[in-house]
Amino acid sequence: MNTEENIPKVSICCIAYNHENFIRKALDGFLMQETDFLFEVLIHDDASTDETAGIIREYEQKFPDIIKPIYQKENQWRKGIRGSSVHNFPRALGEYIALCEGDDYWTDPKKLQRQANFLDTHKEYSLVAENGLVLNTEKNTQYHFNDIEECDIDIYQLLGKRKFPTASAMFRAKYIGEEFQSLKYKGDVILWCYLASKGKVKYLPNISSVYSRGLHGMVLSSRNIEWAKMLEEWNEVLSGILPKNINRGILKQRNFNEYMKVFYLSTKKHDSKVAMLALKKCFEFQPLSTVKMLVKFYAKKLRPAKAASITA
Repeated sequence: MNTEENIPKVSICCIAYNHENFIRKALDGFLMQETDFLFEVLIHDDASTDETAGIIREYEQKFPDIIKPIYQKENQWRKGIRGSSVHNFPRALGEYIALCEGDDYWTDPKKLQRQANFLDTHKEYSLVAENGLVLNTEKNTQYHFNDIEECDIDIYQLLGKRKFPTASAMFRAKYIGEEFQSLKYKGDVILWCYLASKGKVKYLPNISSVYSRGLHGMVLSSRNIEWAKMLEEWNEVLSGILPKNINRGILKQRNFNEYMKVFYLSTKKHDSKVAMLALKKCFEFQPLSTVKMLVKFYAKKLRPAKAASITA
């Protein structure tokens, strides 16, 4: 029977898939946390084909009261059943939820305590996040996720360039109820903006996590037309949850920016079909900006040819 004494204050939610080279660091980062409260680790293995599930089982056997896994027999991501919002949030017992994917990890043993203390004493905030390191696993280089000072972050900023790694975030579990679960998509940006519609968002400059970038993980954000279409659908969801005073034009700009990247990449690959599809989408969202883009694009392409003809 659960009592206040044995109910965790924080639920750590982790999703893993083929993370055998990373998952130990993630689990060790959870277990090294120094807190004056209980926490649980809800981890979802999405039918990994490597040793990820076996490693999780090792930790589960050693720490059965903390490590609470789900082992899938079939990959759920490919079925469109995705993320902690589906597999972990509904079973979270904590007042707060902290996120960390299986290929990322925490480096600061005070992370959970610091963030829980902040939310305890600042009831007007729904989310607190921090800085972190980015580790490029292909080039074996690392750098700070950003260089901004402590501040509050508004929805406009959340819709722009990412301000913090997912592994640095902690938020109030009470907001992740039926309304949030009813959303068609629940990706990170949608989650951050949804939480920002419920309360304030605090950013702290502490370096507390490592975000791994490379040819692994749940999603590779390749600049292809399918990815751009998915982001367009996400922006439709965002349009429905943003406060009424927020200009929806910023979502059109987000769509334009993504399809523009697809256009540039496709032309480099000489994929005219995809390039034209992307260009059509660019005209749909920002016609004037698309014309300006094309003028600059073809002016740049014509310069070498013009220079060559003069030389000849």
